[in-house]
Amino acid sequence: MYRYNIINHFITKLNLKTYLEIGVFDGECIEKVNCPTKDGVDPCFEKGLSIGVNYKMTSDDFFNNNRDKFYDIIFIDGLHHSEQVDIDIENSLKQTNNNGIVILHDCNPPTLEHTLIPKVQPQWNGDVYKSILKFRKNNKIHEYFTVDCDYGIGVIMKNYKSKNKVKNADFEKGIQSWDYFNLNRNNLLNLITTEEFQTLYL
Repeated sequence: MYRYNIINHFITKLNLKTYLEIGVFDGECIEKVNCPTKDGVDPCFEKGLSIGVNYKMTSDDFFNNNRDKFYDIIFIDGLHHSEQVDIDIENSLKQTNNNGIVILHDCNPPTLEHTLIPKVQPQWNGDVYKSILKFRKNNKIHEYFTVDCDYGIGVIMKNYKSKNKVKNADFEKGIQSWDYFNLNRNNLLNLITTEEFQTLYL
């Protein structure tokens, strides 16, 4: 199961009409998303203009210049630095419709090397996981879980009551210590298998 499978699931199940992708890169994901209206945001620093990019700019510029645009579902896969991901989550929740969905990539990095900034290997997740922990620590409103596939697909279900029972101190330990995060990732990320996702949400 890949990111676009999960995105398309919610689009079909909830009859969603508008989709925003932050960080289009080579266009692989946005091309496979089946939604009537699709917008793609990417400054195109790493590649030339990709298929699906109709806003060639940073996510900050997009949100600042398009405060009147709202979406049913937003996928965040832009700059993999937690400081930027924090901002992208906040802006995405402001500009999703009620009961909308925000999905994130790279939430469950397999090794410490996958998280290092600057990156030291081609396969790189950055420290997106820290943003997830910060979000779960501070969020009391929206439900969150991570599907254990494709380097971790995080799902925020807007205005679905959070069932989080993890202590804030444990989230903070996971933010500060890779070893603690690695040992406790199941609880910290609310990690579920693809089979559990299919049972619970399909």
